[in-house]
Amino acid sequence: MKRTDLHMHTWSSDGTWSPVVLIERLKSKNIEIFSITDHDTIESSEEMKTMILDEDQIFIPGVEVSTTFKGREYHLTAYHYDNQNKEFIDLIQRNDEVRLQYNYEFIDLQSKVYDSVSLDDYFNHYEEDPTKGGWKALNYFLDKGIYKTMYDYFDALRETQLQLTFRNPEEVINILKKSGAFVFLAHPSYYYQNSVMPDFELKQWKNMGVDGLECYTPYAVKEDQLAYYKHFCTMNNLMVSGGSDSHGNFLNRPLGYPEIDITDLDISPLLEILSNGTKTSTLIADRRRKL
Repeated sequence: MKRTDLHMHTWSSDGTWSPVVLIERLKSKNIEIFSITDHDTIESSEEMKTMILDEDQIFIPGVEVSTTFKGREYHLTAYHYDNQNKEFIDLIQRNDEVRLQYNYEFIDLQSKVYDSVSLDDYFNHYEEDPTKGGWKALNYFLDKGIYKTMYDYFDALRETQLQLTFRNPEEVINILKKSGAFVFLAHPSYYYQNSVMPDFELKQWKNMGVDGLECYTPYAVKEDQLAYYKHFCTMNNLMVSGGSDSHGNFLNRPLGYPEIDITDLDISPLLEILSNGTKTSTLIADRRRKL
């Protein structure tokens, strides 16, 4: 049995753990096959590449990329990206900039309501503690005592009617695939809490080019939900991935939950790249040529 978790976050995005701490947590959970999928940044994934792992540990470089579909933010997990591909790097950097600008606009609006809040204070006086998890703008308001919880923060955001818009899925998936990445729709049930994503929408994502679905997630742990997603993958020749979406000590998503064994998944192409060692760049190049 090889326990597997292909969706987790570090302090490079909104998690609480550094890559060093993450390795220790993975060992404590006996998770051997893993990926870091930080939001629109590969900083920790690239750091993990340089770390010395135990012989039984297998790291699959990843990233979680934001896109806007039908006016709503969706996430795509991408594995084995090419970190030298300019279009890919521009995509995730631009996503990060869009999100930061969104936060800055919110701070500016709230500065007109709260005397203790200002962009000048945020940029020049507030120091973020990355081990708290979340993101700087959220922690700024929490530390100021303006909001008590992340959900209060989100409620205030919605009241402003500010728009957070990323590139559309077709563009994002195309860029990711041209970088050699394998692309999965992350946690489909997250967008349909306590239910499953309807078949017609899953087909839309398949037609837009995803290589697989993240079937195992903390948002769909019932047997019938899991069977539904896996059946769709089988019938549509899609890969099956899964992960905890753990953010360390931020949010209640424990590392390694749901429990996944590598035999539960269908990610042979991802593992094939690793097994070929020095052939990795050639395999990625071959994948790009087939697009």
